[in-house]
Amino acid sequence: MLRRSSLVLWALALALTALPYAVSLTMEGSGFLIMSMAGTCPGFELHGDVSMALLPLYVVPEPLIALVGFGLWLLLVRKGRPRWGRAAGWLAAVGVTWPTLLELGFAAVDLVGNEGCRQTWAPFFRGAMSIMWTAGDALALALILVAVRVRRTTPRGWIARTAGAVLAVLLLAGLQTGGSVVGKVTEAAEEKCRPWDLRYGTRPAGRTGRETAFVCVARGNSRLLPRRFRELPDAELVAFGRSLCGASMRADPKELERLRGETGVTLGIETTQALALLCPDVDAREQAEEKRQDAENDAFIATAKKRCASLPPHRPRIRPAVQGAASMWSDYGAVTAFEGEEPPEGAALDKAFGNDLVGAAKGELAILTADEAMHVCVTVEGYGTRPPVEREGWEKVVEIGYTSPEGELTHWAEAAADLPNPLVKGPGRYRVRVHMRGADAAMKDDGDARQRFLVMIFPGSSRRTEILR
Repeated sequence: MLRRSSLVLWALALALTALPYAVSLTMEGSGFLIMSMAGTCPGFELHGDVSMALLPLYVVPEPLIALVGFGLWLLLVRKGRPRWGRAAGWLAAVGVTWPTLLELGFAAVDLVGNEGCRQTWAPFFRGAMSIMWTAGDALALALILVAVRVRRTTPRGWIARTAGAVLAVLLLAGLQTGGSVVGKVTEAAEEKCRPWDLRYGTRPAGRTGRETAFVCVARGNSRLLPRRFRELPDAELVAFGRSLCGASMRADPKELERLRGETGVTLGIETTQALALLCPDVDAREQAEEKRQDAENDAFIATAKKRCASLPPHRPRIRPAVQGAASMWSDYGAVTAFEGEEPPEGAALDKAFGNDLVGAAKGELAILTADEAMHVCVTVEGYGTRPPVEREGWEKVVEIGYTSPEGELTHWAEAAADLPNPLVKGPGRYRVRVHMRGADAAMKDDGDARQRFLVMIFPGSSRRTEILR
C-alpha cells in the first residue's frame, strides 16, 4: 500500500539532493577536487585512486539519480511489488550518496590516532559547501531508506541499529579534532619568514623549522601554488606540501600529469625547491643533483681549459710588450672586454655585426663567436708599435679603431686573472686586430673550445675598419 508519508519523505530527499547544486550556481569557482597524492595516509591515497577510476560517475547529477529511483519505486509499489520497490530505493540511495560514503569509509581507515591524516582529510568536511553536501547526502540517504521500508515480521538486532551511529560519532570526533588544529595561518610578511629562500641562505632545521619555511615561501611566492592552496591554514598547507613531496619523489609522469590537471600544480624548479625546504628526502635528492651538476660543470670547464692550453702558442713576428692566453666563455654569441666598473651597454656588440667579427665603442670591445654558449680560446697581445699583419692559418682577420678612456682593459669575464692589460700606452687611441679560426669545428658535436682568437692591440689613430682576410 502506498503511504502518504513515503511520498513526503521522497520529496524531501529530492529537495536535499538538489539544494547543493542550486547553491553552487550562485558561487564562483564551484566544483569538486579529487586529490590522490598523500603517501602517508593509505585511505586518502586509495580514495584518490578509486575516485579516478569512478570519475565518469561523478558527472551524473544526484537529483537525476534520486528522481529515477523515485519513479521506479513508485511504479513497483503500485504494481504490488514493495520489496522490489525497496531494492530500487536502496539503489537510488547508494547512487545519491556514494561519493560521501566513499569519503567517510576511506577517512575511517586513516582517522584513528593519526593527526597528519586528520589534517589531510579535514578539507573534505570543512567549509559551508562541504558541510551542506555531506549533511544533505546523509539526510537524503536516511529519508529514502525510511520512505521505502517494508514492515518486518522479525525484530532487527541491536548491532545493526548501533553500528552506523558509532561509526558516525568516531568520524565526526576525529574530523573535529583535525579541524581544531589546522586553523592557524602564518603570514609570509612576518619577521620569522625573512630568512627563508628557495635556493640560497639559511636552511631550516627540524620538523617545525621546515614546516615554517615551507609555509612562508609558499605564501610569499604566487608562482608556486594556486591561490586556493596558498590560503589554506598552515597544517593543511603543510599536509598538501607533503603529498606533493611524495609525488615528486615517485616522479611518475602519469601521476604528475594527473596532479597538474587536478590541482593546477606543476612540479617545476621553484616548486621543487620549496618542497626541499619541507621534506628531507626531496632536499637530499636536490642537493645530490646540485653536486652532480657542479661536478659536471667543473669537468666541462676543466676540459675547455685543457684544450686551450694544449694549443701551440702564437709566435709573433715581433716581440709583444705583454701576452696572455685563456679559455673564455662566450655569452650570447660574443666575448667582451671593457674598462671601468660598469658593464658595457652593447654598442660594441652592435658594431661587430657590421664586419661579422669585432666591434668597438669607447671603453669596450666585443668579438663574435660561432655559437651562443661555448668556450673559446683567446690569446691577447699588447704592442708598443704596429706588428706585421698575419693572414696565414686564419679564416678571418679584421682591424678596427678603439678609444681607451682609462688605459685599463682588464675585464675579460672569468678570464680576467689570466690575461694582461694590453693597453701599454695608457689612455688614448689604439688599433685592435682580431684573428679567428675554427668556426666550423665549433659548430660540430663536442665543439666546445674549438674556436680560437688572437687579439693584437697597439697604438694607432685611425678609426677605419679594415678587412684583412
